[in-house]
Amino acid sequence: MRDFSADHTLVSHTVEAELIGSDDLSTLLGATGPVVWVFGRDLLLEGLGEPTGDGDVHVWPSLDGRGRAVVLVELCPPSGAALVQLRSAELARFVDRMVELVAPGNESDHLDVDAGIAALLPTP
Repeated sequence: MRDFSADHTLVSHTVEAELIGSDDLSTLLGATGPVVWVFGRDLLLEGLGEPTGDGDVHVWPSLDGRGRAVVLVELCPPSGAALVQLRSAELARFVDRMVELVAPGNESDHLDVDAGIAALLPTP
């Protein structure tokens, strides 16, 4: 079995995000500090070209008020909501870097699922 514990690369890319919408739609109630959202990269991959998502996160392509290509990310937890706008070109650069490192469908080549499950379960 291959040891994947040291076989990883962090992909980081700064993307400017603009919080948009009316005041009642652009706040996350009860937030006392920075709010961190983690969701699957498939949402970003698909959301660049078509509406996608379910549950608390939805992503879809659009145009901003100046006619520039953007991607909208709607975050809808039970405690509030936020609508965030990202420039499509910036988001695409980030997604391209992720796909360059790990092509869609090849995630299991970089993740030892059995070891992850074993770590969660108590040993006899």
